Amino acid sequence: MRKNFAARLTALTMGGILMLSALAGCGSSGSGGGASEAAAPAQAESGTEAKVESGGGSEEEVTLNFYAWLDEEGIFTKLVEAYKQEHPNVTVNLNFVASADYETKLITAFSGGAEIDCFAVASPPSLAAYVAKNQVYELDDLIAANNTDITGAQATIDATKIDGKIYSLPYKTSSWFVVYNKDVFDAAGEPYPDGDWTWEEYAEVAARLTSGEGADKVYGSLNFQPTSMWWRVPANTKGAINPLEEEQLEAWLDAAEYCRKLSDDGYQPPYADRAGEAGADYTGAFLTGKYGMMYNGDWVIEMLNTAIAGGEQCNYDIAPIPHWEGEEPLTVGAPATLQIAQSAKNPEAAFDFISFCTGAQGAEILLENDYFPAWTSDEIIKEYCEGKTNPEHIEYVVNQTITSQVPCDPNYNTAQNVIKEEVSLLLLGEQDRETTKKVITDRLASEVITQ
Repeated sequence: MRKNFAARLTALTMGGILMLSALAGCGSSGSGGGASEAAAPAQAESGTEAKVESGGGSEEEVTLNFYAWLDEEGIFTKLVEAYKQEHPNVTVNLNFVASADYETKLITAFSGGAEIDCFAVASPPSLAAYVAKNQVYELDDLIAANNTDITGAQATIDATKIDGKIYSLPYKTSSWFVVYNKDVFDAAGEPYPDGDWTWEEYAEVAARLTSGEGADKVYGSLNFQPTSMWWRVPANTKGAINPLEEEQLEAWLDAAEYCRKLSDDGYQPPYADRAGEAGADYTGAFLTGKYGMMYNGDWVIEMLNTAIAGGEQCNYDIAPIPHWEGEEPLTVGAPATLQIAQSAKNPEAAFDFISFCTGAQGAEILLENDYFPAWTSDEIIKEYCEGKTNPEHIEYVVNQTITSQVPCDPNYNTAQNVIKEEVSLLLLGEQDRETTKKVITDRLASEVITQ
């Protein structure tokens, strides 16, 4: 039964249900050694320098080398411009690497002794991998020494601790919700989803929205490529985020079978029809008006609104992500974080910079540029929602309890590739559940756990 969900959940939080792995990370209270000056430029595909003339006072000149992926060039350029207004003695060299190559090239940069003071990562598993290699500076002492206010992102920070220690500060986060086509709902005489609902109810609504045959077929729900990981979200809403845990792997397989049943029952397209490029372009498919609902992340709003501004027709809105019967309503997402390199020459200055980017001042800049910051408050939520009319219920992006859908486990990314391959066969009907689980378990043991 639906309830007034938005009224009950008014604060953005990051649940502390991450399954944190035992990692061999160790912090330091001092700066690491120097690095080869020639190494850094070779790793960066885009480099800019943020600097102002030396201001008043006798503050020492400081240079920081910061790394991120190319998609983040715009936002970090603006963050640095704002930071340097208050810190004219600090030069921040911004190094951006193509997104697809970022992890590989950052690892190479570390191995080659590049001068890296601070850097961004896109997910907790990547953070865990760098911590396991002793490449990340522990932040607890710096937070305490500077009396740094981290309350605005406390839950996220707690959720991404490793062995009880803080190695990162989050600067942005994401969330999932249901996107629905109001015209499809109107044609079926179905009330819009407007609050607390379950995954069982989602399937029932999908059934009532499905109609027609052949070219006139309208599906109640839209699925993506089998190799995509979107299907795991129902498991994530139950707290299952790490398939390296056997019980959580079972929940992932439950989620895959839930999604396959929607196709088997005719409420989603057959997975064989979604295996190619058509399955990757979920936005294009949704814009055809042939689908009633899909669950997706906050990035899809910009994609849909851009298409609509370009002339596409789509009368859409969003609703909270469903939950399982008996489970508390929540949604899932993943934070992107900032870290100090263990080898940073001036970790104190690097900490001041990342604290600015991830704190209240940085949050305002992120908001102005259509990012939802990890630092949040009632004011931030209000500001995010104000003035936005498409979708009408934009508050569901932020007005839900948010928990991480990925663990701080350095083996997660490798395990995820195994899961993708084998669950694809399950979704396509080429492999049953028992076989899928056995093959996954065997492959994880040989390809991941034993490494």
